[in-house]
Amino acid sequence: MKRLNLFLNALLLMLVAVGCNDEFDTPPMVVPHAEHQANMTIAEFKAKYWQDGRNFIDTCKEDTYIHGWVTSSDEEGNIYKYLYIQDETAGIGISLDANSIYNTYRVGQEIVISMKDFWIGKYNGQYLIGKPEWYAAQSVWEAGRMTLDQFAEHVELEGLPNVDKIAPVELNIADVVGHSDRETQLKYQGQFVIIRDVEWEAADGEVTYSESGSSTIRNIKDENGNVLGVNNSNYANFRGEMLPLGRGDVQGILYMTGDSNWALYLRDTRDCIGFSNDRKGQIVEPWTVAEAIELQESGKRGWVTGYIVGAIAPGVTSVSGNGDIEWTAPTALDNTLVIAPSPDERDYTKCIAVALPQGSSFRRDANLSSFPELLGTQIWVKGKLSEFMGMAGITENNGSGDEYKLSIMTGGVSELNEDFESCSKNGSFPTDWKLVKVKGDKDWYIDEFDSNKYAAVTGYTGKQPPFEAWLISPALDIKNAGQKIVSFDTKVRYYRATDPIEVYLMSTKDPATAELIKLNPTFASAAEGGQSDFVGSGTIDLSQFDGTYCIGFRYIAEQQANYTTWQIDNFKFGGKPLRQTIDDFETMNGGNPTSQTKFESLTSTKGWSAVNAGLLIGTDNTSAAPPAYSMIGKKNDGSDRWAYAVHLNGNINNKGALVSPVISGGIKTLTLSYGYVLTESNGVQFRVSLISNGQVVKQFDIINKTAEKGKAYTHTENCNVSSDVQIRIEPLSPSNVASNKDRFAVWNIMWEQ
Repeated sequence: MKRLNLFLNALLLMLVAVGCNDEFDTPPMVVPHAEHQANMTIAEFKAKYWQDGRNFIDTCKEDTYIHGWVTSSDEEGNIYKYLYIQDETAGIGISLDANSIYNTYRVGQEIVISMKDFWIGKYNGQYLIGKPEWYAAQSVWEAGRMTLDQFAEHVELEGLPNVDKIAPVELNIADVVGHSDRETQLKYQGQFVIIRDVEWEAADGEVTYSESGSSTIRNIKDENGNVLGVNNSNYANFRGEMLPLGRGDVQGILYMTGDSNWALYLRDTRDCIGFSNDRKGQIVEPWTVAEAIELQESGKRGWVTGYIVGAIAPGVTSVSGNGDIEWTAPTALDNTLVIAPSPDERDYTKCIAVALPQGSSFRRDANLSSFPELLGTQIWVKGKLSEFMGMAGITENNGSGDEYKLSIMTGGVSELNEDFESCSKNGSFPTDWKLVKVKGDKDWYIDEFDSNKYAAVTGYTGKQPPFEAWLISPALDIKNAGQKIVSFDTKVRYYRATDPIEVYLMSTKDPATAELIKLNPTFASAAEGGQSDFVGSGTIDLSQFDGTYCIGFRYIAEQQANYTTWQIDNFKFGGKPLRQTIDDFETMNGGNPTSQTKFESLTSTKGWSAVNAGLLIGTDNTSAAPPAYSMIGKKNDGSDRWAYAVHLNGNINNKGALVSPVISGGIKTLTLSYGYVLTESNGVQFRVSLISNGQVVKQFDIINKTAEKGKAYTHTENCNVSSDVQIRIEPLSPSNVASNKDRFAVWNIMWEQ
């Protein structure tokens, strides 16, 4: 033990001695110096090797050196396998098949690149230094990713990183968006830029930089409404952070893809400058009306919520009393709203007012003149808290759809026929269709098979179950729809009951807050592992609902080995009112029925004509004498009148015929009742023709050989003829005899347009 203590004491003395010896301090830093200097600016180099088009590759054969300071960083994971540099004239990107590039090339590091025998080109429109790669799909060479070693062979470091060398270039969104000419691309592609006084369009206190399932473009918007997309990777360290609120400056690397798609890369969240994280005044935490009144003329902008209680009265230019407000609806004017802290407030000093700009969606959707049902409902409005027409108000609201929110829907379309044929596979949905992912990373998409496009959804390949994804239709104006009905087709593959589709009538497009009314359409079904044909939902009656709603298709699935694929097509709503018309046979022969064995010519007031025909009448007396028959019954027009039937002779030499007047606008569906009153051997057999300008445009035969004497039958035919037509009905005369056989009666002929 004594020897051990002596050893430890000696070791301690040695450590103290070493710690005090200056000769063991940190070695001096080695500052790198490049052997070569740039002999061409980046702007000159880019211009010399520029080529139009999305893809090309070229090789520099001259002793050319360019230099620049590193402006990018992949440390936070948002910029992936790219390095960007710029000098005093321009910027350029370098495509590298490497990660953690920032460890070698830090922001502010000056580098000199020998371009001799090196490559310059484009990859899908982005101008880059990168190695040649063959793009087989377009039969063209492009600038692909080189290895870090290949790049290092051409690069020298100069000095230590100096971030003061990379001041961003100030840019207005309008300088690039909408401009894809050579000069604009050469000037701005690859530049480190800063855009002043913008807001994140989607920022609401909850939305994050990126969705979890894929990289996400989030727009920034300037005060003139110009927008620029910011590409945020779902692998970025800041992916799940809330988008900055309010207004501020955004800087980053500007690039272009395709023919004209400009976008920005953030390096990290420090590239967002001067924004706020205070949620107050955001849509998730709006100011109350009382708070908005307190903050008048403070310069603050944001969201306010309250209840619609009226509008400023006609002729009022400055509100000075409660009499200057219309507190009931519909209002005389459609250009303002008055918003209160409660639906029953009638003191203007406790309210705020807002204008509904002419021609805006705000005026279209939210005015009390057209939509009195909005009175007393909740509303959210975005703008500046400032006096309006002499009272507390919200100003600088342009009336766009992202500056207001209603608790109920208004307006909408009264007719919709969507077959998704205008879409492209995996492309965008038609205007006003909305996708909402509640859970997981799967969403609805546009697919195509056998030259037919449709909406589809499945949990297949999903990485974050469980899934809940909504496909939501545009707003549907049930109140003013001619037909208050909806229908669609479904098809299913690999059907399993564990991941169903459900259909709802929704009061708004937000599944979290909307009133949801579950519908019960017919769905396609198929054996496991197989697929169905498209199956119609049936006609879904919405007539009990009065107002504006939308239809939501909800897909839900838990984690499982296999998933159902659902497809939606041929969505139809509303349409022109069905004009239903019925014959006026009761006006034939002065309203007097004829003998069941008498055949002559008949005409009606509205222009029906019949030859070799008789006229029968309905009755409730089963023992009544001809020409009254109980099978004919009542007229199918909602009245309590007995129907009249035209009785046509089937004599082959003297065939009867019934012809309608010209029916303007065509016939969508045709319905008629028929039967026979005298003993025949072949039941009932006759032909119906629709004739337009002397040509038969639709024809069908009704053959009922087992029809029973004295029994009524009904037939409905989908005609879908839009031109002006006449209906012609005549016997097929299957007996083919010159006697009074093959006779039958028709009545209650109705058609819809």
